[in-house]
Amino acid sequence: MIAQARITSDTSATVHLPAGTVELDGEDLVEIRSRVKQVFITAAQEADAPVDVVIVEPDVHHHLRVEPSGRITGREADDRPFYGPSADTPLEAPSAAETTGQHAAIGSPATDEHPALDEDGSVRPSRAHRRRAAALPPAGDQDGEHTTASAADAPSPWAPAAARSAASARSAASAGSALSAASASSAAPAPSAVPGRPAASTTAVPTAAPAPAARPLPSVTAAAASRPTLQDLQSSTAKGVHVKAAQGWQGTLTKLTGGRISPRPGRKERLEHERLERIRRPLEGPRNIAVVNLKGGAHKTTSSLMIAATLGVTRGGNVLAWDNNETRGTLGWRGVPTDHHRTVVDLLHDIERMQGPHASAADLDPYVRPQGGMRFDILASDEDPGSMASIDAEAFSELNDSLSRFYRIKVIDTGNNVRASNWLAAVENADQLVIVSTVREDTFNAAAWMIDELRATGLAGQVDHAVTILSHGSAGKFDPTLRKRLLAHFGAHTRAVVEVPFEKQFVDGSHLDWSRIHPRTKDAWLDATALIIDGL
Repeated sequence: MIAQARITSDTSATVHLPAGTVELDGEDLVEIRSRVKQVFITAAQEADAPVDVVIVEPDVHHHLRVEPSGRITGREADDRPFYGPSADTPLEAPSAAETTGQHAAIGSPATDEHPALDEDGSVRPSRAHRRRAAALPPAGDQDGEHTTASAADAPSPWAPAAARSAASARSAASAGSALSAASASSAAPAPSAVPGRPAASTTAVPTAAPAPAARPLPSVTAAAASRPTLQDLQSSTAKGVHVKAAQGWQGTLTKLTGGRISPRPGRKERLEHERLERIRRPLEGPRNIAVVNLKGGAHKTTSSLMIAATLGVTRGGNVLAWDNNETRGTLGWRGVPTDHHRTVVDLLHDIERMQGPHASAADLDPYVRPQGGMRFDILASDEDPGSMASIDAEAFSELNDSLSRFYRIKVIDTGNNVRASNWLAAVENADQLVIVSTVREDTFNAAAWMIDELRATGLAGQVDHAVTILSHGSAGKFDPTLRKRLLAHFGAHTRAVVEVPFEKQFVDGSHLDWSRIHPRTKDAWLDATALIIDGL
């Protein structure tokens, strides 16, 4: 098949290639033709072979051969089919629906053509919809046929510049004639509304009228509400960010042309961008995420670490992973080691200083453990179970209030006692509950019993709003029947259920190393984290 470019207006074109469709725009016809040539040259370079193409314009079809060197020569027309619509299909400029902001379907099966998009994502109308209609056959001429250009024909705009000079002069002359005719037409006086009568005078004659009745002035509140604010001005002038493709053939074309030609990212890449934007969206205040299951070994700690790391890497920091275990948790052990061993108990002893008006984030440095490039901190539990007993509901509330001054998101790893006051305080203060279970009977039963207990104690709303994470504890080894039961059970109780794969790094119990996490695991945790942020 033959690649095809369709010049739909002086400022837009559509190129149909074996790999897909590229929408182009430019300031004028010269720029559009230059961009079409560059697309075909890039395609020839990728194929490392000459590419036969056809370029469809209203008045002519150009049958050309494009070589990897950039050389373009004419060729004889043949019967091979084209990518995209038939060459005889009428050229269509952007429709009226597109000019009012209505998007055409991407990759419409009817034409396989994609709408040209502006930087803000809206459909881009052509400038004044110039269609070069003068070059088309008259509407009533049913026998009108397109001229076919070959190597023996007169020089075309796709030939070298010297060969195009005569054609350019003719084009300029015809354009000047059309402009003169339009100017003469617009200079003619408008006829009067009624034949035989002079046009009505535009001078108004004042007449006496009774004084109007007094009207109450609008209230200050109503007037103020109708005035635009700074936010209205900024939102009306803000331009959307144009995301350049970095993957697939679209990304290759963007790189090879230095960004001069930047097709819209493919569907997979667009979904990835959308997921990142969900995770990065602004929050209206500090938020708590509580990670819960009443059984040890249910992957609560690794889940807390992965949620915090995913948030830190994608949002750029301001995230805390807090070990709120009522006995002795292992969150501090699983993080990157630091040069101090202070814990949440030490912070509680100095909490009055952190509550003072002059406290700053730097004052927390002696108590938290930064995780380097993962951009989150860990607040570890104390290794002495007796010391951790001092963290009750009241202590949790004091810590939570102080930490909320310095962290936008807190991921709280919890213990195994549903009746511990600090466990219950973490659940009650959670903006998003995350229920974690492995695909095993014991952890599943513990999570299911916890759900029943929470509903019985008046926390059904937390359960309904929760996200369930099913963590695979071994590579490809799980009971498919049990998995189906778990998906059905948690799906009936919680807002969303997401699965994360087995990760070899978690088996040895070493500290979290983001660079060693498998890309498939990172991708699954991005999905889970996006669902969690949706609930905040």
